[in-house]
Amino acid sequence: MFETNGSGTGNAGGEMNGVELETLGDALVLRVTGALDLTLAPKVRQLVDRAQRQAGSVLVIDLTEVDFLASAGMAELVRAHRLSPSMAVRVVATGRVTLRPLELTRLTDELVIVPTLEAALDRV
Repeated sequence: MFETNGSGTGNAGGEMNGVELETLGDALVLRVTGALDLTLAPKVRQLVDRAQRQAGSVLVIDLTEVDFLASAGMAELVRAHRLSPSMAVRVVATGRVTLRPLELTRLTDELVIVPTLEAALDRV
């Protein structure tokens, strides 16, 4: 796992699964890599909480590099959306691995889903 925030970089383990938080202008981007499952979900929660404390205008959760999206990961996406009333939350998801589970669970009705990071940042 790796973690980056606007002020520096830290390394917390392997290269396959990870979460990275970075600042891009007025947006905070949470990039998730690998399997977003029960193992990685607590790290996502921790960094979403950190992003809320940093009080950016937008939090983009980028699932482009996710190769498995479990219910624990989807629960963290919903939590981020519901607990961030002052911050817009956008989820980058495309394809069978990430978008399809969100469609099947009808989370696309609740979450703001965009196809690319660029599309998410264009709205800032």
